[in-house]
Amino acid sequence: LWVCGLLLAAVVACFSERSAGPAETGLTCARAAQPPGPDTAFVVIQGFAFTPTVTQVVAGTRVVWINCEPSGTPGHTTTAVSGAWDSRTLTSGDVFSDVPAAGSHDYYCRVHPFMTGQVVVQ
Repeated sequence: LWVCGLLLAAVVACFSERSAGPAETGLTCARAAQPPGPDTAFVVIQGFAFTPTVTQVVAGTRVVWINCEPSGTPGHTTTAVSGAWDSRTLTSGDVFSDVPAAGSHDYYCRVHPFMTGQVVVQ
């Protein structure tokens, strides 16, 4: 019986590590081109740039970055200068999200430091 419990725990851990969070489930570049929900803001990564460059949100808003570069383009990160967040390298179609604290947050891509942006949380 304990072997079954151990096996079940291993299977659950395997799937939970690989599944996207609720904000990322089903998000595509086409969806990011549409208006966001009331508690979400989209930042599209495309053409080696963050669009919009400055994202203004109210406290509690989830900011979602989605890499819409063509397949084969080098990956990007979204990395807060303050260390508030740091994504893994996002390849085409990958998504990262965070709910930043109040204040102004400058960020950049670790792979391409010339790519910069700002999130302003009021």
